[in-house]
Amino acid sequence: MILILVFLLIVAAVALGVLAFAKPKTKTKVEKRLKRSREVASRVSFEAIEEEPDPSQSKYLAILEARLKPIAERRLSPEQELALIRRLHAAGDYRTTAAQFVARQLLWACILPIFWIASNWLVLNLSPIVAIAVAIACFFVGYILPSERLKTLTERRQNLIIKAMPTTLDLLTTCVEAGLSLQAAMAKVVELGKPHPLRDEFERTLKEIQLGRPRGEALRELGKRAALKELNSVAVAMVQAEAMGSSIAKTLRVQSEMLREARWQRAQEMAQKAALKLVFPVVFLIFPTIFIIIFGPLLLSLFFGK
Repeated sequence: MILILVFLLIVAAVALGVLAFAKPKTKTKVEKRLKRSREVASRVSFEAIEEEPDPSQSKYLAILEARLKPIAERRLSPEQELALIRRLHAAGDYRTTAAQFVARQLLWACILPIFWIASNWLVLNLSPIVAIAVAIACFFVGYILPSERLKTLTERRQNLIIKAMPTTLDLLTTCVEAGLSLQAAMAKVVELGKPHPLRDEFERTLKEIQLGRPRGEALRELGKRAALKELNSVAVAMVQAEAMGSSIAKTLRVQSEMLREARWQRAQEMAQKAALKLVFPVVFLIFPTIFIIIFGPLLLSLFFGK
């Protein structure tokens, strides 16, 4: 009996030693789950201030997207979902989830080939090989179309934010110099500002702070949300100035001057690119018209004149 107890104690000691020094196999999974939980927690404020469903979307398309949503959820990895959410937020779309966006891509990838097949069957009557090739092309175009539209909306929104940033920072500087805190100055900008993407971002940041998110974290998220390095640098500068106790008004004024200088340099670059962009229309559209007007009557008189 004593030998059995000693043997069991030895086995227990060895097992405890193995458990103490061995690397858990599920550590990577636990870290991924913790990281995922932090990312979900960082988006709680977005979900808490979510608006009503998009009224511009058709009811029937919404029903079809809901049917395709489980398929989209199976295709999405956590990294892809987070990247898609960042892209949607950069475009100003806080209603659509990543699974809904992928379902929309699948929906359009099915709608365009069906529309093409119906058109070919009713009107065109092309050969089967051509019809199949065009249907495959329509499938890829339909899948890429929502992504390209999202990219266009993001670029347009970023341009609007960049144009409005110097003026908005000047207004923030004036409010801070008048004695308001940074949060109160942002609230005043939201109150007095016209509907604009930058104003909407400030409003969302204020709502996040009211929901309990730390102000520094909310300001950093403001910089990341629009996917703009200019706005991100301004947000980081405000957080650092507030943390170090330096003058926020002076920091905002410096950032405003830097943004105006960067905008002027960007305008000069676009002006220099304009000459290159005008080459194609000038050579292929304007010059042929001028040649026809100048040499057309001459050629007509040479060939048909008496």
